[in-house]
Amino acid sequence: MFDRRGFVMFKLKSVAAQLVVACAVAIVTPAAFAQDILILDTARVIKESKAGIDMATKVQQIGATMQGELKPEQDALRTEKTSLDARVQGKTREQIGQDAALVAQLEAYGRKLQTNAAKTDRRARELAATENNALYTFKEKMDAAVEKVRERRNGKIILAKATTFSNVADVEITDEVITQLDQDSPTIVVNRVTLPPPQAQQ
Repeated sequence: MFDRRGFVMFKLKSVAAQLVVACAVAIVTPAAFAQDILILDTARVIKESKAGIDMATKVQQIGATMQGELKPEQDALRTEKTSLDARVQGKTREQIGQDAALVAQLEAYGRKLQTNAAKTDRRARELAATENNALYTFKEKMDAAVEKVRERRNGKIILAKATTFSNVADVEITDEVITQLDQDSPTIVVNRVTLPPPQAQQ
């Protein structure tokens, strides 16, 4: 059955990797910062900014709505399974096969399970597409905030903190980017993606 926690889990590590402004593994020394290198922790921007929190909340709400849409059918399937289990309990395969009505019910139940599995899979793909679209919008807003901070700092290169080792605190711009993003774009538009159902076989 549908696992809500797995369905709506927000994968910050993978998301941060997608939003890295520059991805080169580097060990940065103080002398290198004469070249105007700045450091950004994208995972923190996602986790701590108003836009990131708003985006995650909306994606989770959409996931919960999808789960709510699937729940009645799943509950009905569980109830039907309990009933069928009671009917086949103690019977051999041959005895079940001789009960035409029971066989028909079991076959119908199997078809219902397949239909529900297809719906669940489609909802999972819809949520993934919804999240990807939201991340793209977030990235655009974050990039704009990063650019403003870079210009203020006269920076030329932005490196991701996850791929860089540095002990020079004053070159990290994460807090400034979060503040700028909170000011410019405190919310993110998240639209639910709806995929068409599979075409019925002719």
